[in-house]
Amino acid sequence: MVSGAKKLSYLMAMVITGAMLIMPVVQAAEAEDDDLNSFTMDQLIVTASRIKTHDLNTAAAVEVLTHDELVATGGTNIQEALKFGTGLYFQSQGTKGTSQGTMNSKIIIRGVEKGTLVLVDGVPLNQSGRYNLEDIPTDLVERVEIVRGGGSVLYGSEATGGVINIITKGKRENSVKTSFGNYGQQSHALNTQIGKLGFSYSYDKIGNIDNVSDPAGGRPVGNYYTITRGEHNNFNFRYDFNDKLYFSNSYSENNAHYVYRYKPQNGAVNKDAIFTVQTNLSQLHYDDQSFKAILSYTNTDQNNFTKARNKSGSTYLDTNKTISNAGYNDKTYGLDLQKNWKLAKDVAIFGVNVQRDTCDYSEDSLTVATNKYTSASRDYSRNMYSAYGQYNHALNNASNLIFSARETWTGSTKAEDIAGTNYSKFTPELEYINRLTESTSFYAKAGQSFMMPTFSQMFGSGNIIGNADLKPQHGTHYEVGLKKNVDNKAWRLAVYNYAIDDSIEAKWKSSDEATFTNEDVKNTGIELTCDIDMGKGLTGNWGVSYSNPKKYSTITENNVTTEGRWRDYYGKLQLNGGLSYTKDKWNGAVNLNYLGKRTRDLDSEESMKPYLYTNLNVAYKPDKSSKVFLNVDNLLNRQDITTSAGSTFYTLGRNFMLGYEHTF
Repeated sequence: MVSGAKKLSYLMAMVITGAMLIMPVVQAAEAEDDDLNSFTMDQLIVTASRIKTHDLNTAAAVEVLTHDELVATGGTNIQEALKFGTGLYFQSQGTKGTSQGTMNSKIIIRGVEKGTLVLVDGVPLNQSGRYNLEDIPTDLVERVEIVRGGGSVLYGSEATGGVINIITKGKRENSVKTSFGNYGQQSHALNTQIGKLGFSYSYDKIGNIDNVSDPAGGRPVGNYYTITRGEHNNFNFRYDFNDKLYFSNSYSENNAHYVYRYKPQNGAVNKDAIFTVQTNLSQLHYDDQSFKAILSYTNTDQNNFTKARNKSGSTYLDTNKTISNAGYNDKTYGLDLQKNWKLAKDVAIFGVNVQRDTCDYSEDSLTVATNKYTSASRDYSRNMYSAYGQYNHALNNASNLIFSARETWTGSTKAEDIAGTNYSKFTPELEYINRLTESTSFYAKAGQSFMMPTFSQMFGSGNIIGNADLKPQHGTHYEVGLKKNVDNKAWRLAVYNYAIDDSIEAKWKSSDEATFTNEDVKNTGIELTCDIDMGKGLTGNWGVSYSNPKKYSTITENNVTTEGRWRDYYGKLQLNGGLSYTKDKWNGAVNLNYLGKRTRDLDSEESMKPYLYTNLNVAYKPDKSSKVFLNVDNLLNRQDITTSAGSTFYTLGRNFMLGYEHTF
């Protein structure tokens, strides 16, 4: 552990070194300052600092995607729409973001697998270490704010990689939309506003898709997957009592039917599995700018229904061996209170957060041959409390020093009558930002992050063996950045380093049992992005990032302990970009994301082929109330790998959706 004094000295050294590196670039660009006022793309954001502020005044790498930009990616859900972002790694256990129960799709920020905190209007969606971005339709979203880098100081557990804040629509535009495509795809949506009440409904479906995974990585080897159906439903309504107080409720349902097949036996059925996830999120928001309060309730009911076949040697039979039903019911009750003060040129924030987490796990199984029925269940619960604060001190008219801190502790952690370990974590952060010119800012920051172990990680469930000795995941983060607006371009540069101690990693104890252990991960990287407004309806963006994510591994598969060593995992080189055009009745966009120098998340450090995601979206408006659109995904018809571990899942081949939208 590094002492607080040493960490502060590291930050000061970083600020000085960064300023020395950046200043020549700034001085060379200051000759262009006369024309800088023409640039108007400096967006207001709220996620990075919990108060509204311009991007140039924010000491963080932030990306804001508007509703139109999300739609232009062609993604009907947020999981798909975010796969073109800088520093974001897309991971999916099925095509189009379809997930397999607890093996859900993920957006990984800067190579931290268990470090993405997802918020919906400021309320955490994460439960038991899981979230389902594929259940949130792009039609419902006003914008998404992505903060890359550890954000646990202001938002709590699980933000060791960064924060994704999904901000839903307030007032809705009355509209209906429908579209159909190949692979049995269809998507439909309805939005309406009646006075103070807004309502939205969306439905997505994908049909039968064979061979969505590689048999070589199956368990057992030779096992692969076919999706026979994947569906998403989402209902949302919001009622605005006045301009300060509103209530919203969102209900989503995700159904996926997977058939596990066995290649050595000519595709014989190993197992049928139906995965169902139902999530209900209710929120009451009050905000008068100086005081904010959010009362929330989240309930996720996840169920896995499976029929496993009998086996004779290496041959699967047509008869059923077992029929089982297993699932989790997670409930989270939350209250967040935040008070803001403006003190001359300074700003102060203080808040408290109280959260009650419960999880009921149950499993029922029937052995068909003997008609033997078994069942198991366990109830988990935990209280979590936090106090957080931030003080933004103006050193002068151009620079600010910002100190933030959070104290989080757990209490009454238990699984029925078994007491669990309770934790207490203090996480500080120090930031410095300097507005070098009206259009240029430099920042440096150093801070910490954390993630509490989940119930199943501590106590176990199903085929997971609990580990009561797990420690909280604890990260230390350093970052310097430069932001500059030049005429029609917004340049953003970030250099970062993090080290996460006691990262909570999954390991197979045997062929069918897994557990969790603490290992260390680290990464050093650089990101450069540019947004360009070329005029006459043409805009573009591009990004490049290079990093070196590593994991210190001491325990290999099957619980074998080996000499510790740092090894590569995930990818190192990322290139992404997009181009959009709007003129008269036409608009279109093309997006791409390339991730190269990929390494499997295995001790053997197997290399993987790069992935290249591409998308084309074109729309035509014959009149003000009508729109016809075509979306083509995977333009190059690649078979890219969407996972990084032992199992290999593939992207869907070239696919399209043709649709119509009517506003009224």
